[in-house]
Amino acid sequence: MRTKLLTLFAILALWTPRLCAAPSRSPEAQALLNYLHSIYGKKMLSATMATVNWNMNEAEWVHRHTGRWPAMVCFDYIHHWASSKGGWIDYTNTQMVEDWHAAGGIVSIMWHWMVPKRQAGLHTFYTKDTDFDVRKIFDETSAEYALMIADIDTIAGYLKLLKDKHIPVIWRPLHEAGGKWFWWGCDAAACRRLWHIMYQRFAAAGLDNLIWAFTPAVEWNHPVEEGMQWYPGDEYVDIVGYDIYNTDAKKCYDNYYQFLRRRCPDKLVALTECGKLSSIGQQWQSGAKWLFFMPWYDNDRTKDPTAPAFASPEHVYASAAWWKDAWSHKFVLSRDQVKIQKTSRKR
Repeated sequence: MRTKLLTLFAILALWTPRLCAAPSRSPEAQALLNYLHSIYGKKMLSATMATVNWNMNEAEWVHRHTGRWPAMVCFDYIHHWASSKGGWIDYTNTQMVEDWHAAGGIVSIMWHWMVPKRQAGLHTFYTKDTDFDVRKIFDETSAEYALMIADIDTIAGYLKLLKDKHIPVIWRPLHEAGGKWFWWGCDAAACRRLWHIMYQRFAAAGLDNLIWAFTPAVEWNHPVEEGMQWYPGDEYVDIVGYDIYNTDAKKCYDNYYQFLRRRCPDKLVALTECGKLSSIGQQWQSGAKWLFFMPWYDNDRTKDPTAPAFASPEHVYASAAWWKDAWSHKFVLSRDQVKIQKTSRKR
């Protein structure tokens, strides 16, 4: 009998959802995560991406042409190396993010992590343009290790500003690693180690306001399964997603959504980037019930809200007509429809 019970317990253990092992979550982050789980498979969040740095241009463009705000905006720490108080980009000025959050919007942030380019004084995130070696993350005496740790701690400081404002963040670092076009993806084991170190240092810094999202992109024409070699582990991830362009709804469902649902059954699955896809209605009808969708930005269209180009409803990735079609479906949520349970803090 004892042997049978132990076997039963072992089987049950395999069925237990393996959730992200965050040592703790802020009340706001937990409320957001609870909300995401509550709508998953029933509703889909809309999202837009900042044009390169710290702005809401794409969200403003969608609002101008459709009358509705996306539920989420994703910002980018792409110019962290150039940020300084009073400089041309200042990530310590969080007012824009605070205002978006106060209006009911969900905040996401990614990081196109720039390192020194071969040409002195320049920076890049592309593998082909740098000699920076992510494998040096295993060598704590290397210059690469020192730079990676310093940058991680710098970003932790920026995220801490949002934590102190009680703003939860869907955090998507080291994206598309399996594609190898970004330096952090050149070696799967090193990338996983880099993710683990970032996670641990962020936890040590008290960053309990993060929901972690992983994107397992792969090189063109390679099986999608290969991307999971870069997966840091269930205990380090809350959301998994794909960045998908120029693909029809059936392929999105068959090749990407279904794969992630099978491979990561305990995780939320999102369309973390997209462009030139079938309509969201067709995605949903195919069975691809993403947690959220986020068309990439059209820099020529939306880099300057005062320019004549901003007035056009055309867009390289998702036109105003595409967005209006999305809004026509009740399962697509805009900012005013986001209902996250309010949290209370003792003063």
